[in-house]
Amino acid sequence: MNSNLDQELCKQYPKIFVNRYKSMEETAMCWGFDCGNGWYNIIASLCANIQHHIDWRRQQRASALQYNRCLSRAIAGDTAGLVWYYTYGNDPTPQTYKSVENDVEHARFRPVPELVVQVTADQVKEKFGTLRFYYTGGNEFVRGLVAMAESMSAVTCETCGKPGKRVGGGWVTTLCQEHAEARGIYEDETAEH
Repeated sequence: MNSNLDQELCKQYPKIFVNRYKSMEETAMCWGFDCGNGWYNIIASLCANIQHHIDWRRQQRASALQYNRCLSRAIAGDTAGLVWYYTYGNDPTPQTYKSVENDVEHARFRPVPELVVQVTADQVKEKFGTLRFYYTGGNEFVRGLVAMAESMSAVTCETCGKPGKRVGGGWVTTLCQEHAEARGIYEDETAEH
């Protein structure tokens, strides 16, 4: 991937690519994005969805913890914390506050979502004609996002980003018809998978 796109990804997702400029003893991200420019949008969309998921889960967790602390205080007779939460917190709905204030003994604690560990990329490259996104952190949802991005790369030209397919006899790559022909790869050399 060219240096401008490389820098753009690192700028947009600094938490994910925090290891981009570390030494080769620490990470394989020191080599940059070892794939073509055509997969830039796949990688950028993947990172946007990963970071949104992590940030959203952290926000939901903080909100639930704050609500549960306020409800604990209200049950103990201190409604000041509950008033603060609903006046300045994440859920300022007056009806919700009134129902909890008037019926504290029946109010329920909110489930607290598990914390999702920040994803950091260890290596981003092409292998056997598809994207490989190796990382640390995340959860099952992030694994699904990565699997989807990797499968999208199998039908996206690595050079230009147009629809493509895996081609080549020895060295397998994913290319559109135009770029496959430019490299001298023809239909009879289509990779089987």
